[in-house]
Amino acid sequence: MNEPFEPRIEKAFTPPSRLYTDPQVLDGEKRSVFYRTWQLAGRTDQLPGPGHYATVDVCGESILLVKDREEKLAAFHNVCRHRAGPVALGSGCRASFQCQYHGWTYGLDGRLLTTPEFEGVECFDKSLMGLVPVDLAVWEGLIFVRLARDDRMPSLLDYLGDIPAAVGPMNIGAMSIAERRDYVIDCNWKVYVDNYLEGYHIPIVHPSLMRELDYNAYETVTGRYCSLQHAPMRPARPGVERRYSYDDGNTQALYYWIFPNLMLNVYPDNFSTNLIVPLSHDKTLTIFEWYFLDAGSEETSKKVRGVVEFSDEIQQEDIGICEAVQRGLKSISYDRGRYSVTRENGVHHFHSLLYEFMSR
Repeated sequence: MNEPFEPRIEKAFTPPSRLYTDPQVLDGEKRSVFYRTWQLAGRTDQLPGPGHYATVDVCGESILLVKDREEKLAAFHNVCRHRAGPVALGSGCRASFQCQYHGWTYGLDGRLLTTPEFEGVECFDKSLMGLVPVDLAVWEGLIFVRLARDDRMPSLLDYLGDIPAAVGPMNIGAMSIAERRDYVIDCNWKVYVDNYLEGYHIPIVHPSLMRELDYNAYETVTGRYCSLQHAPMRPARPGVERRYSYDDGNTQALYYWIFPNLMLNVYPDNFSTNLIVPLSHDKTLTIFEWYFLDAGSEETSKKVRGVVEFSDEIQQEDIGICEAVQRGLKSISYDRGRYSVTRENGVHHFHSLLYEFMSR
């Protein structure tokens, strides 16, 4: 991003289209943005006891999550220090990890334990050749990692800003996963994030959602690294079927976005995460996971089906418009646009953070 960023939305232009269509831009975004920010990597219930582990992909990097003998969670790059083979595959429970290439073994704490047939190697200190650790933090049962150390970046709780205090009474940490769905979309990851961060498109793109929400009261509040779209639901009316059937006294939906690529959607009785994973400059994976109390009960299962069905309807509408926008960004007729002062402050906030991180 060589162009200066305009902090006043009233005067600002959107980023040039090449930042959404140039294949080389994503490499810089990974180094400057994704590796230096807290990334959702998993859940604590995936690692129930000592020795349990899971390998996950985080921004194209294979990461090993593990619970050691003292039941402490840790994360490492899943890369052997010998010739870069993987030290673990999938998930399971082990007392140690063995490289799938030449058999070097590592402890649950990442220490290098054995190096078969390595006698005679000079100036070799095993204590310096353990797995490369990754910063890890946990919030409400969700595991976050940070791949590159940056002393300017805050702890996870500070990074989340007002979110922990706001959702604390909803007890989301007690909820368990009920459903997961993955979608691959033919658009740049920023097109999808831009779309999420404004309700401006709801009247046109999401007619069903428009009937549920009080659009006139819809507002976006920005923080340091996060933003909140507060979307009050319309009061229930006799004889009118609703997709959301909450009592009038408990009708808020909180749509949080955490820079750069995580959405946290909190409702009175459930929440969902939506992780945005760039696969290439014009292809994006979106991972939806829904969490409920008593997720295994028959009553909850019925509710889950209804929530996921409605979410899928909205997602398909978003996919259609995002793919159309990506095609439009390639047009010789378009370079950049302007922001709605009323409706697109969340998008402008996202772009300001992108500029900040890419300029570091």
